[in-house]
Amino acid sequence: LEDDVKYYKCIISKYDEEHFLFQYRDITGRSVVRLKLEKKQKDLCEVEKAARIGLWAYDSSTRLFTYSGYTRIFCNDEEQKQISIDEYMNYMHLDDKDRFCQWLEENLKEKDASNTVNYRLLIDGKTVNMRIKTYHKEVYMQRTVLEGYIQNTSEIVWKAERSNQLKSAFLANMSHEIRTPLNAILGFSRIIAETENAEERLQYYDIVEKNNMRLQELINEILDLSKIESGMMEFNYAPVSLYILCEDVKNTYSFRCQPGVELVFEESDPSLVISTDRNRLFQVFSNLIGNATKFTAKGSISFGYKLKEKEIVFHVADTGSGISDDKIDKIFDRFIMANNQVQGTGLGLSICRTIIEHMNGTIGVESEEGKGSTFWFTIPYQPARLSEKKAEEFQPITVQKDKLTILIAEDNESNYRLFQSILRKEYSLIHAWDGQEAIEKFKEHRPQIILMDINMPRMDGYEATKEIRKLSADVPIIAITAFAYASDEQRVLENGFDGYMSKPINAPLLKQQIASILQKRIIFL
Repeated sequence: LEDDVKYYKCIISKYDEEHFLFQYRDITGRSVVRLKLEKKQKDLCEVEKAARIGLWAYDSSTRLFTYSGYTRIFCNDEEQKQISIDEYMNYMHLDDKDRFCQWLEENLKEKDASNTVNYRLLIDGKTVNMRIKTYHKEVYMQRTVLEGYIQNTSEIVWKAERSNQLKSAFLANMSHEIRTPLNAILGFSRIIAETENAEERLQYYDIVEKNNMRLQELINEILDLSKIESGMMEFNYAPVSLYILCEDVKNTYSFRCQPGVELVFEESDPSLVISTDRNRLFQVFSNLIGNATKFTAKGSISFGYKLKEKEIVFHVADTGSGISDDKIDKIFDRFIMANNQVQGTGLGLSICRTIIEHMNGTIGVESEEGKGSTFWFTIPYQPARLSEKKAEEFQPITVQKDKLTILIAEDNESNYRLFQSILRKEYSLIHAWDGQEAIEKFKEHRPQIILMDINMPRMDGYEATKEIRKLSADVPIIAITAFAYASDEQRVLENGFDGYMSKPINAPLLKQQIASILQKRIIFL
């Protein structure tokens, strides 16, 4: 319906024996309205099809129930049906008849009656869930006419019931999944304390460490599910080198593969830098490679990326057990597991799909049972440039290596004792119970580095760091926090901290971060 299109009506009539009369009338206005109305009716028809919805009317004098649309009650296409209310109720579930009759009578007689009722029909041995709503009532001398919409809600009800079943199964599975590593952690922690054999202690420690990692993965997946459910999953875009990202992925997961399985980072373009959320992209790789390690007992797991037209195509391929045909179409649904014999929540792939769809990409899988699987995903190619970071200028200080002092601000005694056990052999430690005491201890002892908990009584870590920065712009401060989302890390680094570490604390990473910062700031005698 372009603005420059005109519609005319031409009327030709005989004027006399030798002449005809031609009349032209501009009917553009009503033609445009008619065409728009036809389009709206077509659109409404498509909505009715998708929602299985139609219109209905009931006449109290004839007791005839008339409906039309795509409710798919008695046929699978559009239907228009006129049926007596008594005949219609013959199809109704016995438990719903009285309730439906009461609803109908109330709507015929009362002004403030409920306008909606749900009920069930029994058609050819199958239960059809229905919802009917009245939105117009016309009262005449001898009759009342009700009008509204009628909807077949069978699919909606089935999905809701299925979702509840899956959630119940998920909660039952979660109980098992959480208790299993927790049992190993508690049991072997006690055995480690009682075992004198050093070799056995190392073996038990390895078991505890693996179960700690499993428990942490479970918690992260549940937290991600919570964020998805609440619509609060956050994305922070910045320039990212894909090559460096994939190298980090390889370094993280190389030692998590089963014995005899090699993790291969395939040849990819090292120059590709795009604008994306690094943490979310890393999370997708982590979930896909983590899944592959569970199902690949021999061979290899390979991953990489390539630029294809206007998108980046990533892949993770394995030589594992593959996915059966009956599960491959549902593998990205929540709570679906390719193999119930393997530990997992059934959430990892669903979370991957949510992340990729939020990034305007697609994700899929190709698999052959017994031969392996290839998961792939794409995101739009948004080229970016890495900013050249200026070298930070610090006034290095000179100190004897055995005189290094760390101030630890931590309000939980158990957590402080953990820091103490990790660091006391190499550093002198000072403990502050809250942010206010941390400021006082800093003034008194002038430590070379500070580990600052964020959530503390009296004064939190942010406020304490702000005050310490007034006293010293150079002292390194590392935030230690149980908040572990990308936005938390960003907020930390924007508020005067030099580093960030989330709980639970990884001892080697903590030592590495402290050593890296001290190497830049201190000259040892």
